[in-house]
Amino acid sequence: MGSTADTQKENKKSGFFQKLLVWIVIPLLLILFLTLLAATVSGVNVYEKAKEVGGKLPVISSIIGGKETVTIEEHNEAVVKLEAQIEEKNAKISRLERKVEDKESEIDLLKQDKKRLETTLEEKDQVENDGKREMKEIVAVYETMMPKRAASIIVEMKDEEAVNILSNLGPEPLARIMEKMPPEKAAAYTQMLAVRTTEGR
Repeated sequence: MGSTADTQKENKKSGFFQKLLVWIVIPLLLILFLTLLAATVSGVNVYEKAKEVGGKLPVISSIIGGKETVTIEEHNEAVVKLEAQIEEKNAKISRLERKVEDKESEIDLLKQDKKRLETTLEEKDQVENDGKREMKEIVAVYETMMPKRAASIIVEMKDEEAVNILSNLGPEPLARIMEKMPPEKAAAYTQMLAVRTTEGR
């Protein structure tokens, strides 16, 4: 008999806890879960709301407040560090911009030098072309002259000028003019022409 009474007492105790669990705890958990789910779906930040509500309660607000102070200090330190990094980056950018400007001015100077050189080369080419044109005209005059007259004029010139004219003459006019020169002059000019021909190769 005594054991049945104990069993009934245990059943009553466990029955009470079962009823408490089934009628209060599980529905509360279900309501809490559905509320969290609805808040998340509607875009409400549950953590922030919990902080707000907890901040209004005296005990919880002191706990949260302490954390916020630390977080703000850390945040301020991070801001200071970031500002220092930004200043450093800005200084680097300024240095790089100055370098770029220096390079651009250097490039401009090089372009100006290039233009000057091109102009100088064009002028030199023009002078050379004019000189060649003049030489062709002079050679044409000597080729049409009487060989004896041409020979007597060439002999009176400086050796370099004479060889320059003789080297531009065609083979036949050259032979006719050389034939009319004194033998020693003809030999000297022949030797100079041979040297010039060898150097030209």
